[in-house]
Order: sequence, then structure tokens, then C-alpha cells
Amino acid sequence: MKFSICIPNYNYEQYIERTIRSVLEQSHDDLEVLISDNASTDRSVEIIKGIHDPRILTRVNACNVGFAGNLDKAASMATGDWMIMLSSDDLVRPGALSAYKDFAEGLGSERDTAVISSAVDVIDSQDVVTGKIGPEMQVWRETDRVPALETVLDAPVYRVPAPELLRRCLQTMKNPFNFASTAYRRDLYQKVEGYGGGRLINPDKWFHWRLLAVAETAYFIDRPLFAYRWHPQNQTAQQASTGALKYLVDEYSSTLELDEVLLARAGMTREQVARAFVEYDIARHGLATLARGQRQRAQRILDFGRAAYPQLTKRNRKAIALAALLTLHPLGQSIAKRAYGFEQSTRGKGTTI
Repeated sequence: MKFSICIPNYNYEQYIERTIRSVLEQSHDDLEVLISDNASTDRSVEIIKGIHDPRILTRVNACNVGFAGNLDKAASMATGDWMIMLSSDDLVRPGALSAYKDFAEGLGSERDTAVISSAVDVIDSQDVVTGKIGPEMQVWRETDRVPALETVLDAPVYRVPAPELLRRCLQTMKNPFNFASTAYRRDLYQKVEGYGGGRLINPDKWFHWRLLAVAETAYFIDRPLFAYRWHPQNQTAQQASTGALKYLVDEYSSTLELDEVLLARAGMTREQVARAFVEYDIARHGLATLARGQRQRAQRILDFGRAAYPQLTKRNRKAIALAALLTLHPLGQSIAKRAYGFEQSTRGKGTTI
């Protein structure tokens, strides 16, 4: 079983060597490391070329083609059976690829149409573990666990038919997989024509939804087999620091671009997806933002919902509550904070109001 580890890079000279070596040091050595550098202006390319290993293949884009475009540039070089898209600042934990190989082989013929993901450690710029991202419990449920498969890796394993998982994702606007830890056969990637260039901040969610439209089953292994690095330069941190609403632009685009085949596979209508967008990405997200003390940003989120889906936002109870709390200034923030904390403690992991 050959793995294609696809690494898009842009100006991550500080981390790229650690990322590459975490792949090369895997016990499973039937792999290739495919790096697409997006016209970096730092020493990234020099560092990459300084690592001499025949399993590494590097291309350097003539110009910056954007994040999503570079994901597909890296993937276009793949020749392996299975693909994994790894950010150039993240890590593969020791033994991860061998674990995926053993797990996939245990699935028999079902592995050919399966998507496999795992938990990830959250690490800082010095590789220190600061947390863990496990299964999103609004889409992976305790009733999905498969004890017979948990002995393979000695970890909780969740299994959901792909159409059902897609339905749960569209109902809650969730990403079912972690970017760095998701493995899928190359022919599944080709069936959906890759990531595409239409997303600004989270092309992986859009890709994962479409992947579920062609897969048959999805698995989540609740054991950190990869490490996701949080630092001030990563995409999520940059968006938060600038106050940009790129995330909402992506989510709104998805409500418009889901085709009828995908909607039918999930058993949902476009209006139901639009309602989920208003509920989770506008109302609940806005309330959580207000609870964190970001009143102006919460107002912008509400304004986005009113512009995108005015009638649905107008009728949504949590959006109405958000609008009312925004008029109360400090008192509204205090109320939102108490409500947010209450729902977090009573609804469980992965849930926001």
C-alpha cells in the first residue's frame, strides 16, 4: 500500500523540514512526499532541496495560485494508492502510516470506497502538545462506535455510512474530518476533481463533503496519529487577527454550489442547508463571538446573515436573540457569555450555541 503525502507550502521555512522528516521517518516506507511550493519568498525551497531522499518530489509554482489551487498542484503529482494532504507546518506521528495500513487492510474490500481520519494533537511552534482535536460529536456519535475494529489500533473507532455522515454535516455545517489526518484512495480524489479553487479559508470542508458524496463509508480513529500546529501565521489565526469573514464567504458559497446529486445523496433540500447555515454559521457563531467579547465582529456576522438570507435570518430565534443582545452592549455580552457557557457544559464536546 503506497501513500502519497501531499504537502502544499508557502513561506513556512520555520517548519517545513520538521514536517518532511516526520514523514520520511515513518516505519511504513512505501510512500512519496510531494511538495508544491506556492512561490515562497523565504528559504523554503532551499531547505526542501537540502533534504536528499529519492521519495521527495518538489515543484515550485511560477506564481502564487492560492491555497486551494496549491492543494491540487501537490495532489496532481500523486501516484500512490492512498493520499493524505499534510500542511507544511503539521506533523505525522511515528507509526501513523503503518497504523492506517493495518486498519485499512482490516476493512477488506470496503477499504476501496472508505475515507479514514483520526484525532490530532494540537502543538505550538515548539512542538509542545497543547490539546487534542477528536471526533466532532455532532456528526460522530457514541452509537457509531465499532468495538470489533477498536482492537486493531487500541482506540475508539467510529463508522458511519458516507451518505448519513454527509447528511449530518449539512445539518450542522460541520467538517467531519481533520485536514492533516484524512486518508482516501486516489481514485476518490479524482472522482470529485480535487479541491477546486473556489474557497478562501477552508477548502478542506468543501472537499470532504464532496468526498462523502462518492465514498461509501467513513471512519474516525480517536487516537492522535498526526499533529496540527497552531501558531500566529496559520490561516485560522490570520483570519481571527484581521477580523476577516472569509469563513462565512466560504460557507455561504457552499449553500449555493451544492449540486442536486449531492443534496439527494444526503436526503436534504437546498433550503434545509440554508437554514443550517443561518442557525450555525450566523446565529450560534454570532452568539459565541459576542460571548468572547467581540461585539463588532458579532454584528458583522449578523449583518452577513441578513444580507445572505434575510428572511431565514429574520425568523431564526437565535438570530433574533443575537440582535437583541447586540443592542444591550456590555449587558448583552454578559448574558451571551453566561448562555454560551451553560450550553457548552450541558450539550457536550464540539457544540456551540
